[in-house]
Amino acid sequence: MSPAATLGTVLLAYLPAAVSPGPNFVLIAHTAAAGTRRAAVAVALGVVAAGGVLAAVAVFGLGAVLAREPWLATALRIVCGAYLAWLGLKLWLKARAPDAAPPTKHGSAFRQGVLSNLTNPKAAAFFGSVLTATLPPTEPAAVKAAAVALIVVASTAWHLSVALLFSAPATQRWYEHAKPALNRTVGTVLVVLGITLAVTP
Repeated sequence: MSPAATLGTVLLAYLPAAVSPGPNFVLIAHTAAAGTRRAAVAVALGVVAAGGVLAAVAVFGLGAVLAREPWLATALRIVCGAYLAWLGLKLWLKARAPDAAPPTKHGSAFRQGVLSNLTNPKAAAFFGSVLTATLPPTEPAAVKAAAVALIVVASTAWHLSVALLFSAPATQRWYEHAKPALNRTVGTVLVVLGITLAVTP
């Protein structure tokens, strides 16, 4: 397969995973609707940065390390699942409470985005299996690097679009009315995702 065809396959595999709703989408949309556009953009960039790291690590060999050390993969899965469940429980319990003030520093929102993607079971599944399957270890290093860059560009376009859309005034007004029900729904989803990730081998 030519390098262009390989990169096209990687992009086609990544796009459905990126745009399907998950913890990253929820965090960016929630930050944008409840906070500020700048905070949402910072969260989105954190998600993008973590995704780039995960992609690079996957294509350059973490899969092989985790395969050799099953205990490490299990520990990562449990820690990530517990973190997601904790976020969901906190969101559910504070469904009717006023939203906390958005981070005053970009670094705080950026770190939230990084943590969200690093603990995202959907990202782990994609980078740990789908990406490594569509980009075999025999591919040249240049093709692997280009694939990582392509994923970062596509991720940036999608997640910034979500941040900009949900930070629009009309969306924020709608969120203010729907906030309690939405927070409980999102919190429940995160708890279920976290528990499922932690207990599923």
